[in-house]
Amino acid sequence: MKVAFFQPYLANWRIEFLNYFISKSDYEVIVYDGGFSKSLSSKSINGDGEYFNIKKLKSLSPVINISNQSYPFYFSPFLFFNLVYDKPDVIITEGEINFVNNMSIYLYCKMFGKKYIWWSLGKVRTRKKGRINKILDPVVDFLLNNSSIIMARNTYAKQYYIDVKGLKDSNIIVAPNSMDGAKAIREVDEILVKDLINEKKGTTFLYVGGLVKTKRPADLIEAFSVILKTGDATLWFVGEGPELESLQQLVRDLNLEDSVRFFGKVFNGVGSYFKAADVVVVPGLGGLVINHAMIFGKPVICGIADGTELDLIKDGLTGYLLKEGGVDSLIWAMKKIIKTDIAEIMRPHILDLIDKEWNIELMYKRCNDCIKSVHGNV
Repeated sequence: MKVAFFQPYLANWRIEFLNYFISKSDYEVIVYDGGFSKSLSSKSINGDGEYFNIKKLKSLSPVINISNQSYPFYFSPFLFFNLVYDKPDVIITEGEINFVNNMSIYLYCKMFGKKYIWWSLGKVRTRKKGRINKILDPVVDFLLNNSSIIMARNTYAKQYYIDVKGLKDSNIIVAPNSMDGAKAIREVDEILVKDLINEKKGTTFLYVGGLVKTKRPADLIEAFSVILKTGDATLWFVGEGPELESLQQLVRDLNLEDSVRFFGKVFNGVGSYFKAADVVVVPGLGGLVINHAMIFGKPVICGIADGTELDLIKDGLTGYLLKEGGVDSLIWAMKKIIKTDIAEIMRPHILDLIDKEWNIELMYKRCNDCIKSVHGNV
């Protein structure tokens, strides 16, 4: 059987899963890249010589800005013709944000008796629906309801499809959005870890991700300035983005230069920072970083993210969920970690959760379950 994956943009973490899937499955797999990424025509993900082909399509992506929200429209005009040429039996496609291309996928499946799987987060928890959504929702709902099965990235997404979209529980499978834990651990630079540990002072809090307002890194700096008054602590930022200069200025204004460090963007080997740190903080939007931190047994303090936090963070056991947004909530959770010295106590609970409920092998199996569920109807 021939299985196609379509992604409007092929992020590195998605390539990691595709590499894992292709290396384990017996399917003939085609990967379509909408082109809004830096991925190559073929790429080694794990550094061990495993490659897979990526079919990069010419695409357009106009962006409409309304009421301080951006609406990108991903469109690969030759997708339909590629599908007709390649003849995949099952297509796994990105959901709502990819609705324009999903119209081509729907048409192909309708004409040739094939099936498609809707792979999605459901709804971004912090994003409010605007006028554009009201216009486009009927189209998106039509495409959603004509998919053969929903592959939800977390339990929150599944519940959204049941409660809001009225879909049946039996038509939704949760494939936990996960990283390759073995690869992450293998890429750790032990010399760097030792150096990082040697420069730590007290509990070390780690932020990994883009330095953008929606992820609220400034809140973390403000909370940290209060934490530092209670004793030694360290704050590390791994990532880059448009807020970098303003964050560095905030650190200077609060006289935190000796306790806060910016490492810039790190992709390969970022696990070294997770291993050396004590606690990971996700003050704003995020998701995969929670899984990444927990691969290394690190507790996570998290605000409203993409829903992954509701599956992975158990208060006092694997981390802390912030009840309310803002600096005060961060201060409360960070103090809780420091005063109780609970990070090491949480470690076995975190590793057990990752081993049993949230890993790339389980993600692979659930994805395979989705394909098998529609295979008989192809």
